[in-house]
Amino acid sequence: MAIWEKIKASAKENLPYLLIFLLIFLLLFFYLFNRIVITIGPGEAGVLFKRFFVGTVVDKVYPEGIKFILPWNRMHIYNVRVQQVGHDFSVLTKNGLKIDLFISIRYHPEYLFLGVLHKKVGPDYVHAIVIPEIEQVMRVLLGRLSAEEVYRTKRAIIAKSINEAIDQIARR
Repeated sequence: MAIWEKIKASAKENLPYLLIFLLIFLLLFFYLFNRIVITIGPGEAGVLFKRFFVGTVVDKVYPEGIKFILPWNRMHIYNVRVQQVGHDFSVLTKNGLKIDLFISIRYHPEYLFLGVLHKKVGPDYVHAIVIPEIEQVMRVLLGRLSAEEVYRTKRAIIAKSINEAIDQIARR
C-alpha cells in the first residue's frame, strides 16, 4: 500500500503540470486542425507534398474523404471532373486574313498521373499546357486554309485535327 500512496501523492503534485501540458496540446491541435485534417470533396483528388522526406508523392493519389497528415506537409487538391474553359485568340489564314476565334475546351486531368502533373507542371496546368497546345495546333491547321475554307467547307477536317491535338496532349 505504501507504493500506491506514493503514486497518488506524486499524481496530486504533478496534476497541474499535466493539465497545463494537456491544455497546450489541445490548443496546438485546434490551431493546426486545418493543416492536419484535410477533406477531399467529391470529384476531387489530392497530391501530397512531404516537406522533409520525399517531396511530391507521385505514385499515390489520395481519393475523396477525410485524410490526416502531418502539419508541415501539404495536400494539393485537384478537381478531376470534366471542366470547360473558353479561350479567344486570332489566327492568320493562308491568304493573310485575320480570323478571331473563340474555342471552348473541355478537359480533365488523368487521375493516375496527377502526382506527376503536379510535380512537373503544377496546379495551373490548363493555362500552362492545355490552352497553348490547342492554340498552337489551331494556328498551324488554320494557317494552311483560306478564310472561306475555315467557315464553310473544312469543318470536319478541323474537328478531326482538334481531336488529334487533344490525343497528342494526353500522351504528353
